[in-house]
Amino acid sequence: MSTVSTSNVKLSMTPLFSAEEIAARVEALAAQIDNDYRGREILMVAVLKGSFLFIADLIRAIKTPTVIDFVRLASYGSATQSSGIIEARKDLEMSIKDKDVLVVEDIVDSGLTLESLRTLLLNRQPASLRICTLIDKQAQRVTDVPVDYIGFSMDDGFIVGYGLDLDERYRNLPDIRVVEGT
Repeated sequence: MSTVSTSNVKLSMTPLFSAEEIAARVEALAAQIDNDYRGREILMVAVLKGSFLFIADLIRAIKTPTVIDFVRLASYGSATQSSGIIEARKDLEMSIKDKDVLVVEDIVDSGLTLESLRTLLLNRQPASLRICTLIDKQAQRVTDVPVDYIGFSMDDGFIVGYGLDLDERYRNLPDIRVVEGT
């Protein structure tokens, strides 16, 4: 366990997934995605900000031809639980009509943000739409959004590192840690 301080508050963090475990899981996901998309081009849609490290590693591991675009949605603000209100802060810059789209998300928690994005994207008529998440967290799930590729599953707890943040901090940690006392 490590202790860090931010804004005069000390936080305890317990390691959950090491950098080595994450790297191995990203390679396994890439192999699965390559197998499923063989012979096609993937339009990968990264959900910012949390997925930026994950998609960078994933896209380098994937052998299938890819293009990438970004969306930015928010439902947390500076809190540790989703507000349930989805705010779109950046939309796609390219058309997804008739494209094979793979949404890459850092974490699926309540599922509300991802379900909102999924509905928006399906209305734009992609040839296919699949979802890949680094972390699938079931305890807070409110909607049954389909997730096709899952890095790790966990029940509950607030996590940071490898792109995941607490009030925009700790994204730079190379591993994923559970924050105690949030």
